[in-house]
Amino acid sequence: MGRLARVLCVAAWLLLPVQMMAEEDRLGPDYIRASLLVADPAAQPYAIFGHCALRLQCPSQQMDYCFTFEMSTSASQLLGFFRGTAMGAFKPAPTDAYTDYYRQEGRGLTEYELNLLPTEKLLLWRNADKEIARGFDRRYAYMHTQCASMLVSLVGSALEAPVSYGDLTGLVDGSFRDLMLQAAQPYPWSAFFWQTVMGPEGDATGPVEHKLVPQKLPAAWQQATVGSGERHLIVSPGRRIMEATPQADSCRTSPTAVFALALLLIILVSGAQRFRGWHVVPRIVDGILLALHTLAALLLLWMVLFSTQEGTGWNWYLLPFNPLPQLLWLTAPRWRRHTCRCFMALLLLTLVLTPCIPQLDLPHALLIACLAVRLTFYIRKNKYNQIKRKI
Repeated sequence: MGRLARVLCVAAWLLLPVQMMAEEDRLGPDYIRASLLVADPAAQPYAIFGHCALRLQCPSQQMDYCFTFEMSTSASQLLGFFRGTAMGAFKPAPTDAYTDYYRQEGRGLTEYELNLLPTEKLLLWRNADKEIARGFDRRYAYMHTQCASMLVSLVGSALEAPVSYGDLTGLVDGSFRDLMLQAAQPYPWSAFFWQTVMGPEGDATGPVEHKLVPQKLPAAWQQATVGSGERHLIVSPGRRIMEATPQADSCRTSPTAVFALALLLIILVSGAQRFRGWHVVPRIVDGILLALHTLAALLLLWMVLFSTQEGTGWNWYLLPFNPLPQLLWLTAPRWRRHTCRCFMALLLLTLVLTPCIPQLDLPHALLIACLAVRLTFYIRKNKYNQIKRKI
């Protein structure tokens, strides 16, 4: 739909009467209608804030299109998101096709009419077409180059005066992490994902325009004024054009519940190994924990060293999840006892820092505790064996 829709949108622009461009002062207030479309949030990590698009209509020409900034969904670009090389672009779509997409996902849509002058609407459509012609030439960054921030920039480019947001206290307070945690309250696994990959950069308080996520944008534009402060960008309440349909929960459990149960089972397995002489089950548990730890450590290390994505300059979870213990275990057998103790110190340090650092949270602490329990059992077992040999 992307290439065909782009061709249709450009062709539709060429069909606009030349008189409309030459005599802008004669345009009626409803010749072009501009509105903001906001899609409901969803459980996927990329959808917890919802999504927004610009809807432009020209009833006399029977044109009705939505313009939205999106990241390419190809497999290479999805990997590029973690590398920080994913590209984004404005993409046009007929409104019927746009709404059908969200209808299939079961997500509702709300429309807010924009209070723009006729000349501003005309310029907005022109600028939207120019953005489409640029294609995928912008690096997608989830903090400041995404659907909402780019839509704010596009609308701002057509206004006769700058936008003043005034005091948005209570709407976009705090850091980007605060906004993420607030939006992800109904979706704990998405919160777990973002807490894992978003480092300390997510704790910074950036410009207001960068924190106007789709769900916050309508309220911000209802307060925002253009120029001298006499005109608001949105003056009427939103109109619900499509209701959400109930969807089956993809996962009814939370990371906290899952990792708390895992910790309890690991404690029981360790006790059975100590007092009942179990060997097979503990080895399976150790193998699973080692594999998960290695994968997480390699991914986090790779993102910190090689990714240019926002929030990956440093990650606190590199303290408990790093590949150095495995490397020393394999290359320095004589130092295994010291390796285990140093690794245990890192685990305990992370647990102590958890209440003090915003990125560190309870689900990750429970996961780290699982590693600590097995490592404690291994250290005690080796110490017991050393004493037994001496005797």
